[in-house]
Amino acid sequence: ESGAQPVVVLTKADLCADVAAAVRSVEEIAGGAPVHAVCALTGRGLRDLRPSLKPASTVVLLGPSGVGKSTLINHLYGEEVLPTLPVREEDQKGRHTTTVREMIQLPSGALVIDTPGLRELGLWDGAEGVEAAFEDVETIGIRCRFTNCRHENEPGCAVRQAIANGEMEAARLAGYHKLVQEQALFARQQHTRAQAEERRRIKAASNHLRNFHKTEE
Repeated sequence: ESGAQPVVVLTKADLCADVAAAVRSVEEIAGGAPVHAVCALTGRGLRDLRPSLKPASTVVLLGPSGVGKSTLINHLYGEEVLPTLPVREEDQKGRHTTTVREMIQLPSGALVIDTPGLRELGLWDGAEGVEAAFEDVETIGIRCRFTNCRHENEPGCAVRQAIANGEMEAARLAGYHKLVQEQALFARQQHTRAQAEERRRIKAASNHLRNFHKTEE
């Protein structure tokens, strides 16, 4: 909804036994976003990212700590411009290195922003975006028995039937429910803030009127 073009990048492809299967599994829940498997150490798959790195474009890398965001930027840049650390010996997982956001201009002219590792992404007033990202859920949901079906335990739910029939992955519906809940939470928070702001406005107006009468007296 914001106009950003999402791209899913699966890093460390050299550690995956079946890259094609991993890509397919993510494509099933990516809502149509491109999915690329890359290896920043060898350069594998990085050519597929070039269309997203056009001159004057701004790209931001989001993901958990240690997935290789800084290493990816270093490879795209052509030299080590960001500090990185090797994976831990005991579990072969990446380490938290980036502590601040930093914008790097690549030789292509694209601007890439490296960010510290994220635990999660939050939704901000994205009701229309949720509908667009989960168009498959919305389309199948038209066939539900009840127009206000939440696709949970209601009888005659076409979406849950589609999952049972293998037409849709259960993870798609789980993602849909998660974002719908986030959107509902955002709406409640905004309503609470609006009520508090209205109370402050009324109190300020009352105080102003009271002071005005005192001045008149």
